[in-house]
Amino acid sequence: MEKENNLLNIKKLIKAIVDNPNDSSNYVKLANLYLETEEYDLAINVYESLLNIEPANFVALTNIGSIYFCKYDFIKAINYYTRASGLGVDNFSVFYNLGNAYAEIGEFKQAMSNYIKALNMDKNNYQVYSAIAMLYQDKENYDEALRYYNKSLSLRSDLAENYINPALVYMKISEFSKAITLFQQACSINPDNYHSILYLANAYSANKEYSKANSLFEKTIRLSNESYQVYLCYGISLSDQNDFEKAIEIYNVAVSKYPDLTNAYILLGNLYCSMQKYDFAIDLYKKAIELDPVNVNVYTLLGNTYVMIKDVRSAIGIYKQAIDLDNDNDELKLIYIEIVQEFINNKSQEGSSNSAE
Repeated sequence: MEKENNLLNIKKLIKAIVDNPNDSSNYVKLANLYLETEEYDLAINVYESLLNIEPANFVALTNIGSIYFCKYDFIKAINYYTRASGLGVDNFSVFYNLGNAYAEIGEFKQAMSNYIKALNMDKNNYQVYSAIAMLYQDKENYDEALRYYNKSLSLRSDLAENYINPALVYMKISEFSKAITLFQQACSINPDNYHSILYLANAYSANKEYSKANSLFEKTIRLSNESYQVYLCYGISLSDQNDFEKAIEIYNVAVSKYPDLTNAYILLGNLYCSMQKYDFAIDLYKKAIELDPVNVNVYTLLGNTYVMIKDVRSAIGIYKQAIDLDNDNDELKLIYIEIVQEFINNKSQEGSSNSAE
């Protein structure tokens, strides 16, 4: 019934636009209907039609920018947001969104400039401080990142994300105790949020507080219906604890529940390699390649495993496939050349020995 009503309203609005093409309100109403039905390209077409008669229509420019942002076309988003920002309308959202779009394409200075303009309009907006912190985090300037995250936290201490963000920075710089404290506070805000609990479990594991970590991993599995990432993190933690039997069990659960995802196969293969059970590892890497035939890293792992068991011919074949997928990988090319040269040298030595006999 709702769909039928939308179609009826769309037809009415199209007729209204045809009858009165200079009434901008009908364009906006029609575009909004298309947005509600997730017909984004049609919404853009309507807004573009509006811009043909009102090139400085602020709503059309900003909404087209937002649609392109959601479509990950950040260059076009920047174009429309910039046009909107040049209309002389002091609008916080335009500069904040411009900052976000520039951040997505790695343009630090332009992103920062627009975030500062947004802050000049709303100096107590915690989201802008968090966004600036992320810029510094991407630049690996962790001191500045923490400074801005702390400012965001001071403005909204009721939000779990404002504890999680700086905690992740502390994890990055291996200050696990500080991370644990912040993750604990996030969990106190959302006690049953499995993301917060998983972060805390990983922090305990990194800090070698394995008993606490394992308890939280188990709790997270119970809380979440989407537990693939939990199994992976739990398996990594158990491997770090040298509890290989339990780690294998956990990875196998992940494989059985999510047979079409590759990471569990890869991690389990890595574990078997560390245990020198190379045949198991090879089978798992081959399965991962079957599922993700363009994953260069898996080919490299498989090639390395063949080298470990001195199956140089198979290693050469796998490394060659990896190079075909990533021809710009100079490190992989060097490995390939070294292995090929070693293979040739061995064959030459075998030939010399046979001649001598």
